[in-house]
Amino acid sequence: MRLSFAPLEGVTVEPYRRVHAAVFGGADDYYTPFYAPSAIGLSKKDLDRIVFETTDKNSPPTVVQFLANRVSDFCTAVMQLAERGINEVNLNLGCPSGTVTGKGRGSGFLAKPDELDRFFDGVFSHFATHAPHFKLTVKTRVGFSDEEESVGLSELYNRYPIAELIIHPRLRSDLYRGKPRMAAYRYMAEHAKMPVCYNGDIFTVADFERIQTELPNTEHIMIGRGAVANPALFLAIRGEEIGDFKARLRIMHDRLVEENLKVLGSQHFTVCRMADLWAYMVYLFFETPHPFVRDIHHCATVGEYKSKIATLFREHSLRDGARYIPPQKRV
Repeated sequence: MRLSFAPLEGVTVEPYRRVHAAVFGGADDYYTPFYAPSAIGLSKKDLDRIVFETTDKNSPPTVVQFLANRVSDFCTAVMQLAERGINEVNLNLGCPSGTVTGKGRGSGFLAKPDELDRFFDGVFSHFATHAPHFKLTVKTRVGFSDEEESVGLSELYNRYPIAELIIHPRLRSDLYRGKPRMAAYRYMAEHAKMPVCYNGDIFTVADFERIQTELPNTEHIMIGRGAVANPALFLAIRGEEIGDFKARLRIMHDRLVEENLKVLGSQHFTVCRMADLWAYMVYLFFETPHPFVRDIHHCATVGEYKSKIATLFREHSLRDGARYIPPQKRV
């Protein structure tokens, strides 16, 4: 079973992936939060960052994700990667954010199947001539606003040599709420001509085992929110020894603070980034969303933040059976 760490924008950035892999690990690879190519492809800053993220000896195996809906932008960026020996990219057709979908990107692209078809036709025509060994995987939802869209999307994807289809079984209109739409997932998985990966709502070992039972032929699973909420989840799924989880969590946390300080160069932004992480990890200590996360946002300095964290680790124990609890109401 291949296990991948899904990207969460603003959370699973490079320092997080490197530190998680060093302290906990258990994931076979990590996907970057999306890069958005423009008419020039990738900026020098983004290109340098991608090369570092994928080639540095301290970085875990990393797959780059793109957000795009223009053939020329996408292909220019792909050639920039290929010239530097990077031969795989993942296309994000799953992001439900309004700022993304409003521009017809992410899961917003799913609402325009004719344009998406032309996009793939242009991209793979370019690959055939200029980058025949380049591998494109796709992360998708089962539709934009109706499960029935999964049928047409399956037919569309099957027309192209997509290396792998990562399916999050929700509609764009679901955002991340409600239960996964497993009937639509099964249809797409059973009709796919390419390998398929399942992604969605795996927060505990029991969730993983349920998916294994329900989808016995699935050989690749991607986990995002559940692994951020519980950094030891991949190890637990593999049945590996975790040891003193609380101590390892503290080590990972402290290293992240210092790494983010170096990368961001700002106490304020470091505190904000750590607060975003605690919005998930808080469930390790508290059963419900807790004012602790709000209090962190009010910290003016890293020193003040560290004091609150020291109190948390000193006065609270990790909960048995802790799990992230996502919102369940559909919108």
